[in-house]
Amino acid sequence: MEMHAAGMELSSTFEGHVLPGSMFLLWAFIWMAEVFLRRPGGPGRTLESGIFVPLVKVVIPLVGVWVEIPGQGWYPADVMMSWQHVTMYSVFSLSGVVDLLARRGLLSNGSTHVAFAAAHANAGFLFMGHSGHGPIVEGLVHLLLAMVFFSVAGFALAELARPAAGLHWMRMGAQLVLGSWFIVGGWILYRSGWDLAAPFNEGWSSMAFSWLVVAVSVLTVAVRILAGTRTARAAEKAVG
Repeated sequence: MEMHAAGMELSSTFEGHVLPGSMFLLWAFIWMAEVFLRRPGGPGRTLESGIFVPLVKVVIPLVGVWVEIPGQGWYPADVMMSWQHVTMYSVFSLSGVVDLLARRGLLSNGSTHVAFAAAHANAGFLFMGHSGHGPIVEGLVHLLLAMVFFSVAGFALAELARPAAGLHWMRMGAQLVLGSWFIVGGWILYRSGWDLAAPFNEGWSSMAFSWLVVAVSVLTVAVRILAGTRTARAAEKAVG
C-alpha cells in the first residue's frame, strides 16, 4: 500500500510496524529483567512491580497517537487504518493510567490485569479487520497479530485468577512473540519484496511465525531456568 501524504504518517510502512513492535518488546524485556530483581506474582499484586513501566505505558503510546493522526489528502482506507492505530495506542495508554491509579490505591490491584487484558483484546479485534480486502499475505499477517493479542489477554486474566501458577512467564513469552511478529510482519509486507497475493508466500509467512514462536519459547524457558537457578542459589546463601 502506498503512502498518500508526507510527514510522520506510519500506518502503511515498515517503520509503522517497528514502533509498536519495539514498544511491546520493551515491556517484555523489562518484565524479564525484573524477574532477576524480585519474585514476581503473588495474590493481590498489581501487574507491574514498579512505576517505570506504567509511565512507559502512558507515554510511548501517546507518541504513537501523535504520529498516527491522519493527515489531509489520505485515501479513505488509509484514514481508517490510521484511526485503528490511534485507537490501539490510546487504549494501551489508558491501561498505564490504570496502573498508576492502582498504585495510589484508587483502583484495585486486579484492575491492572483487567485493563492490560482489555487493551490487548481491543487491539486483537481491531487487527482482525485491519487489512480489509488486501492481499492474502497481508490478511494472514494481521490475523496472526490478532491471535497473539488475544493470547496475551488470556494469559493476563489467567494470571489474575491463578497468580501462583507461573503464568506470568506465558504472558512474557506471548508479549515477546507479539512485539517480534509486528517487526517480522512489517518486514514481510514492506521490505521482503514478496508477492503478497501469492498463496505460496502465505505458507512462508506461516512458517516464519512458527519459527518465531519456537525461538521465543526457547528463550523464555532459558530465562526461566536461569531465574530459578539464581533464586535457588540466593536461598542457599541465605540458609548458609
